Amino acid sequence: MAASLAEPTVLAAAKDTLYPDIETSPDQYAVTETQFTQSTWGGWTIPQALRERLAPYNTIRLAAGEPDLLGVGMPATEVLNGDAATTPVTVIEAKGHNSDPAAADVARGITQAHNHLPEVNLGYVAAPAPSITDTARAQARNLNVGVIAVDDSDSARVIEPARVTGAGEFSTTIDAVRLQATTHRLTDGSFPVNHPKNYLGYALAVAVDGDTETVYVDNVINAISGGRRGAILLNLVNDQPNGDSLTHLGAEVVRFGRDQHGSVTAALAEFDTWTGRSTRFTELAPRWAQLARSVAIQYEPTRLIISALERLHQSGTRDATLADVALEAARINQPLAVEVFFTQHRRDDVLTADGDINEAVLTDPTVYKSGIHFQFKYQLYHVGILTTGGTDDKKTVLSNTWRLEQAVGSASGPR
Repeated sequence: MAASLAEPTVLAAAKDTLYPDIETSPDQYAVTETQFTQSTWGGWTIPQALRERLAPYNTIRLAAGEPDLLGVGMPATEVLNGDAATTPVTVIEAKGHNSDPAAADVARGITQAHNHLPEVNLGYVAAPAPSITDTARAQARNLNVGVIAVDDSDSARVIEPARVTGAGEFSTTIDAVRLQATTHRLTDGSFPVNHPKNYLGYALAVAVDGDTETVYVDNVINAISGGRRGAILLNLVNDQPNGDSLTHLGAEVVRFGRDQHGSVTAALAEFDTWTGRSTRFTELAPRWAQLARSVAIQYEPTRLIISALERLHQSGTRDATLADVALEAARINQPLAVEVFFTQHRRDDVLTADGDINEAVLTDPTVYKSGIHFQFKYQLYHVGILTTGGTDDKKTVLSNTWRLEQAVGSASGPR
């Protein structure tokens, strides 16, 4: 069947219109609903290039249904009341037609987008230009919904701007995407270096007089960008246009360093003596490791992994595998688990078109982000949460043990 502006095509054009620089923008991220992972659409074979434009995928479940795309970050196009949100959450409902561009159900798309506004800030309907009537445009304006007219697979334009609205409590889906929006450009969702001292040390380097990068290289490690990204991820440092600044949590690290060593400079000198040491941080510097643990536990992926391991322990699984942890984490919070564990280019393998986890694929080590089973796992080991460190060897990823140092819940028996 020949296709003319089917829904996947419409959605890809709309995504590119709102987020043309998403691959390089540090504060934008978007995921497409898993229904678009299927290979055909109403008998039309979706081209691989189009599937890649729609990636990454995730399960999107909001109170009013499943929008076609969920994005975070200010769109590149005109937005009404834009000052009301710096990083708005956006949904797109795409309407298309496999053979007649004028037959797309625009009115239904407007209603669907409007129904999501209690949970998001911006709602759009995207549809082939011939299907968008003056009546539809007026309806969208009245409901604060933006309208994207799609002319062809590579050309679309906003003909009715969306208006930023307030949103109530965000769902777990939106929380997951918002988290990824703040981290995906920093680490692709993973940690850049594997020792917690490297993040703590960056906060100390920001606090002292002199050039932060020079101080950091002289006292911590040469991987400046990795340490900085880790400090931002763990909310120790704010990434500001005019330079890095300490958060309240980062300031506590500085106060702790002064209390322990007399000054920040002396604390950095102590950090310098730890360079190259493989000793577990809990043994090398117990009090610093405890501080690092307190910082790590405030990071949502840390809590997700601990919760998954606690549940596995209670069910009798003492030594879990990465596949065990990923699957259990998905049962707790699937959108977040997908963002934390799986690489973007393999999401369409991990997720079915119905939004479920394809468990058979979890035995493929290449679907996992290396940072989760290497750098991040090592960090959790160094702060005393896990019993063993990570591995960057894909051959041993699935046999590498995940186990809590101290599980809280009781176990049902060995397994």
